[in-house]
Amino acid sequence: MPSVLRPLFPCGEIRRSLQTRCKREALIRGRELLLQVQKLYTQAFQGSRPSLDSLRGAWEAGGKRVASWAAWLRQQQLVHLADSAASTSPVPVKGSGKASLKARRASSRVSPALKKGLVGDLPSNAPRFSEVVHECLEHQRQEGIAAKTIADKRSVAEMMIRIVGDLPVDLITRQDARKYRETALKLPPRIYQLPEGQSLEQIIENASTTISLTTFNNYVKNLTTFFSYAIREGYCERNPFDGLRVRQRGKVSEERSVFTEDDLRRLFSKQVYASANSTQPHKYWLPLLGLYTGARLNELCQLYLDDVVVINGIDCLHIRATRPDQKLKTITSERLVPIHSKLKALGFLEFVRAQREAGHQRVFAELTLHRAHGYAAAPSKWFTRVREQLGFRDGGERKDFHSFRHTLADHLKQKGVVESLVGGILGHQSGGITFNRYGKDFRPEVLAPVVEAMDFDAMEWLR
Repeated sequence: MPSVLRPLFPCGEIRRSLQTRCKREALIRGRELLLQVQKLYTQAFQGSRPSLDSLRGAWEAGGKRVASWAAWLRQQQLVHLADSAASTSPVPVKGSGKASLKARRASSRVSPALKKGLVGDLPSNAPRFSEVVHECLEHQRQEGIAAKTIADKRSVAEMMIRIVGDLPVDLITRQDARKYRETALKLPPRIYQLPEGQSLEQIIENASTTISLTTFNNYVKNLTTFFSYAIREGYCERNPFDGLRVRQRGKVSEERSVFTEDDLRRLFSKQVYASANSTQPHKYWLPLLGLYTGARLNELCQLYLDDVVVINGIDCLHIRATRPDQKLKTITSERLVPIHSKLKALGFLEFVRAQREAGHQRVFAELTLHRAHGYAAAPSKWFTRVREQLGFRDGGERKDFHSFRHTLADHLKQKGVVESLVGGILGHQSGGITFNRYGKDFRPEVLAPVVEAMDFDAMEWLR
């Protein structure tokens, strides 16, 4: 302990347990503790000293009431004591009477000038977490990040503030991150839809399901984005969420289930499936397109009529984002997908021609644009209801519209199709630098036989 501060303490050093047996965690807490102590000492040496009450014996008194010394030091910096604290009576040090007497005698030897300099704790100069989030998201918006992605990240940040508070970003500790993890894993899905008038305890108590580990890890990924930005801007020195993701023991391929042939028969049965002549044709065509193209729901919902093209004599869907209301997940998502012969036999090209003759611009003109979810907002809710009616949500399996994408990938994998060809249909980047940098996208005549390998017979199911 620096000599200038020793008169305020009954001993030359203070020892505290880091409250962990894990060496890695101890190193993290130790570094965090060192930074906090050095900040307190720096304030003292520069004349902006912490309050007398904070220093004289309060470390011992307060350290026993919190989980770790580092957390207690953080709390001390957030407490703004009045300037009159220097003139208040000393706070006794817990321990033996002899030690307390020694502390009182030591404090009586402090010079008046030193006592006068002991003022209330100064707050951190770093911006609060909410301010960092605003800066980071504004920067990402200027880079062209999708509005839905930004909204999702903002929801995660708001939940973070709701759990640990809107602290200065450099005072958010590993303990705060662990508190966030413990709370977030108990929350129900869709945090942006949580009721406003309820406390977190009430929400957790009323939750029938909780978020998946994949969802939580995505939350941590988003929070890491904010802290990485803060580190680059010099607002803080470390990311308290580093290494906080929950390791999953299951295979990635098991996170979302594929549709079995029995599932598809039930889905496309004439008794429950929408009619081709419906006033809402998307309910007829979207599942069929999902099955035979593997395209994402919004990629299909946002199709314009001029996205149905003929390339080298092959009818294709051009998955792209050339208009303001079209979005793609990644740059590599743009692709040409040959239209399966089963879709042609069911009359998809005739439907497209009829839409053109009716003067429409988009394939599914009845869909309206949602600010965050694009044209897929209403179809997503509709298919969720269909899924629940057919019992696809029962048990531990997770089946939704995205399962069509997994179904196509798995079906072609079992047929021994090369991964790069499947990636060409799904819009996934695969291969090394040679193909990715110098090779072009697969031509439709190369992908057409791969698409035709999807030999599910929807025509038979719809009879």
